Parts: sequence; C-alpha cells; structure tokens
Amino acid sequence: NDNNTSGSTNASSCDVGEIHFLVKQEAKGDLRKDARVQDLNNVVNRLMDSCLISPSTLASRSRRLRLRTFAVTCLSEDTGILEWVPETDCMRNLVTKSFNPQTKPMNPRRRGCRLANFADATLRFNYERCQDHFFKNGNLEKAAEMYYDLCLKPLPPIFSWWFIHQFSTDAHGWYEARLRFTLSAAAWSAVGHIIGLGDRHSENILVETTSGRVIHVDFDCIFDKGLNLPRPEVVPFRLTPNMLDAFGPTGANGMFSSGMESSLEILRGNKDTLLSVLEPFIKDPVIDWKRHRSQQSKTASPLKNSTHEAKRSIHVIRERLSGVYNLRNPNLQKYLKHSGSGSGRASGTEDECMMEILPLSVEGQVQKLCREATKTESLVQLYVGWMPWV
Repeated sequence: NDNNTSGSTNASSCDVGEIHFLVKQEAKGDLRKDARVQDLNNVVNRLMDSCLISPSTLASRSRRLRLRTFAVTCLSEDTGILEWVPETDCMRNLVTKSFNPQTKPMNPRRRGCRLANFADATLRFNYERCQDHFFKNGNLEKAAEMYYDLCLKPLPPIFSWWFIHQFSTDAHGWYEARLRFTLSAAAWSAVGHIIGLGDRHSENILVETTSGRVIHVDFDCIFDKGLNLPRPEVVPFRLTPNMLDAFGPTGANGMFSSGMESSLEILRGNKDTLLSVLEPFIKDPVIDWKRHRSQQSKTASPLKNSTHEAKRSIHVIRERLSGVYNLRNPNLQKYLKHSGSGSGRASGTEDECMMEILPLSVEGQVQKLCREATKTESLVQLYVGWMPWV
C-alpha cells in the first residue's frame, strides 16, 4: 500500500513449477530491515521448535506457536525481491467482506464494509473530533468516552463472522482456523512488542484465507520508531475490537493470553541468544534508521545520532526481555499538563511510570500488554489511518 514502484512477476521452472514474487522499490524505506527481521523471526521459530525443557514450551509445540515468514532478497538498500505469500488477504479487506446474517438487511451493523471504509468521511470526522478533546483540550477521559460512543458503539465488531462463513464446511475446521488465528496473533504480538514493531495498521496484517494464520508484513518501523511519528503509536501491538471478536467469547483472556505467555517465556528464556542476533543488527552502520515508509514520516521528529539510538534500543529490548514495561507515551507529558486538573494528572502519570520500571512475571507482563493495547484511552490517540476501530 505504499506509493512505491513495485510489480509482480511470475517465473516458470521445470523443477518447482510456477513461482510468484514481488519486485519492489522503496521510495522512503529500507528493505534490508525487512530482511533482517525475517532472519530474527527464523531464529525465534527455531527456538520455539527446539526448546524441550520448559513445560510451557512443550505446550507451545502442541499449540503450534510459529511465525509465518517469507523470503526477502535485497538488491540494494531500496530495491529487492520478496516472496509472494499465496492465498492471503489483509485484515481490513476481510473485515469488509464480513457480514452478520442475524441482523436486519438494511442495518448498518450487518456488514463490515462501512466499518472498514476509510473513505467514509463521517467516520473519520467523528474520530478526529474525539482526538481534538485530547490533543487540543488535554481531556483524555472525554476523548475516550466520545470514541466509544461515536466509533465503537455504532459499529460493533464483526470479524468473527468471516471465520464462520469462510470455514463453514464443518465445525472442527472453523475451530481450528480460529485457533490458528489466535495463536499466531499471540506469537506475533509477543515478538512485535520485544522489537518495538510499529505501523501495525490493518493492511500490514495479513491472514491466510485457507488456514486462518496471521502474517505480518512491512518491518520498516521497528525499535519503537513509531513513537517518533507526529501521531505516536502508543500501543504495544494491534489488539483492536475486531481482532478480539475473532478470538472468540474469551477475547484476549483465553487462548490468546495463554499463547502469548508461552511465546514470551521462550523469548525471555533465550534472552542472550536474541540479543546476540539483534545487537549486530541494531549497530549495523549500513542501514539508515532515519528512513521511514510510514504515511506519517514526512513530518516526524528527527532521530538522534545512530550510536545513541543503538544503545537505547538494546537497553529497551533487554528490559522487555526481563519483564519491564517501558513503552513510553510521548503525548502524556505534552498534553495532559494542559488539562483541567493538569498537575494532578501529570503527577499520577509519573507515579505510574515509576511503578513500570519493576520487572513483571510472564503472566503479569501479558496482562499489562493486553490492557495497554485495548485501552480506549490509548486507541483514541492513534493516527486516523491506523483505523483503531477496525
């Protein structure tokens, strides 16, 4: 979905048949980041497959926690060949195709086409009205209340119906697809939080339409670079109402949290291995960390020198692998001090930050991450193109 020069090419071979791939030239991003993240994901998959000691790791094997990766071959810093993953569609398109047959035909809640329609000026206007209460008046509580009333309440989530219709041949197939979606989303959320993966709008999250598995794409905005955008991405990962709806009645409290606990336990138990892979990546002088392909990046605040940023990123990742929640919200100190009870709220925020420096257990870390990812107070601060109501 970038305005980059790109094309799809097919090649035939007598050995492997037809191969689909994407030849892509970035206008602003750096494809070498995508290649390095895929290398990291392959290491994570090997750790998930090979760790046989921890009981939770044994459980993870039966739960099929695994990251779906794809090949990235860089020809230059902005040009490369990407493996084409067949039978996938982005989450936004799948929500658009969803419909609830239990509602009346003319009911706007029946279909997801309006919910996922970014061209709907009324929906965008309502969301920006909610944001104005925070960014202009410093009233986060009012912004969150309006966000619920104007964006969430009129258009409830509908994504679970896509799974029902797509895998309608038998109940077991539907249940397995929903389970694969939930567990793969949990694994990606755990890894994404550790490496500070941002720009998780609904078109950067793909779903295999034959299995339900989640696949993330576009790894340009990593190591918390999303916090430097004009509208900072202040959530640890995407956990919006339609994702929770697809998880089933338990939402984030069932198989998702269980799968994420297993994933984080593996990552935390192999902290030294992951840091040894990430440190050369972060300190690589060839990769230009100032380049972003995000829609917001044109006016993003400039980054500090690369050496300082590398040290900071390593420190942040090490803390997260120790159970510390260290995702700072750049908006709070800037805007909350202008609110009606500004000093009190700012002080409360500082107290919360002091509490967050303490390491949490795996279960506590998962609960904290899920709570921060689903808070309406956090979702209402995001860029409108992120479409947090989807």
